[in-house]
Amino acid sequence: MKHILFIGDFIPAQNYGSIATTETLKKLVSSVSKDAEIRYIDVRSYGKPTPVGGFLPFGVPEKSLFGFIKRLLPPTAIPLMRSWNKKLKKNLGIKTSFLPYRYSLFEEYYDKMQQGEILRYEKELLEWADIVLVNGEGTIVNGTDKDGKYSVGGLYTFYLSWLAKVKYNKPTCLVNHTVDPANNDAYEIIENLYPKLDYVCVREPLSLIKLKEHGITNASFVPDSLFSYVPVKDWKPTAELLKQIDFSKPYILVGDSAGIWKNPYLPVVKWDVVEVFSDLITQLQKVVPQVVFVDGFNGWSKDINKVIKKFDLGYVNLKNCTYHDLFYVLKGAEIFISGRWHNSILSAVANTPILLWGSDSHKTRALYTILEYPYQFFAINSFPIHTEDMAACAKKIIEEKDAVKKSLKEKVDQYAPLTSGNVKFLKEVL
Repeated sequence: MKHILFIGDFIPAQNYGSIATTETLKKLVSSVSKDAEIRYIDVRSYGKPTPVGGFLPFGVPEKSLFGFIKRLLPPTAIPLMRSWNKKLKKNLGIKTSFLPYRYSLFEEYYDKMQQGEILRYEKELLEWADIVLVNGEGTIVNGTDKDGKYSVGGLYTFYLSWLAKVKYNKPTCLVNHTVDPANNDAYEIIENLYPKLDYVCVREPLSLIKLKEHGITNASFVPDSLFSYVPVKDWKPTAELLKQIDFSKPYILVGDSAGIWKNPYLPVVKWDVVEVFSDLITQLQKVVPQVVFVDGFNGWSKDINKVIKKFDLGYVNLKNCTYHDLFYVLKGAEIFISGRWHNSILSAVANTPILLWGSDSHKTRALYTILEYPYQFFAINSFPIHTEDMAACAKKIIEEKDAVKKSLKEKVDQYAPLTSGNVKFLKEVL
């Protein structure tokens, strides 16, 4: 039995795209590897050192065991338990920096791994694997921290791919990803890593252009696995959704963007999110009165929450709407206006028109290229001065909706079977 190591299970990231795309990619992998054993490294390992035994299954609180024991012990034992808990965490985790941030450090960090200082869990799985598949997703996008180091998620993708191929000599493929790091150290790693990999495919053609600019010629374009999504049958809106959307009336969906999220790796947009979204929604309500917000931050963004509250908007997020539900919410909409890559693909699969603006990379702009979409794309930095233009463009697209739907269906029908290219390499080596 072959052993497949799948690096990049993004379901624990808990956003629509991470769940939907991971699940569709897993289905593609399973379809060509029925007799193989598959083990996964999920996104929790990308941001902090993995415990030696791995993380608990997603959804099980890390402290649940200690909470159970705590309830059984007398109060006098609690301080001792806390001390023991700290020692155990110290042994399970790895305190030192666990990823090299320059290509020149790769060998040094490999020595650290061999000495048991870092990546002990990953080492065990790399030794176990016969084949390594890395789901690159959105890890190699714009991202540099205050110290000048590239995004830890991108570094994890790079380093695990390098270890798998260069140090463990395992057939290694890097699939389903965008390449737009906006970081020279990341490009140095790419120039040294990608030619060594057995198979590389990116999910949109603008990444191919970036790679060719850096001398990489062994990559190909394969559509995002989400294009292969098959919706559930006999869907009906839940009571929770009916509280948010009046499905008997037309509605516009508005979404956010990874580009406005305040994280250590991205410069915060200079414009006021509440003010600009308020302006956009005011303009859109003149086109279609019912505007519903697709909250990609699941309630974590204070700015988005303020906008929803200010206009008393209906909204959907993972707390009241699964991505299977979202497909049908999108399908019923007049248009989806967003800076999100995956949600916009799901809209295309539902044959609902889109109107896109910028994200944390070129990915949303690239979706226009993939779909040969003829309408205006709006850059994230100049969003504030184009809210009227966006509303006018939305009105025009809605008026031409039948032709847009037909075009989207043709493109999705073209790309859905091509998503199998993400597992082409597995077919060849199994």
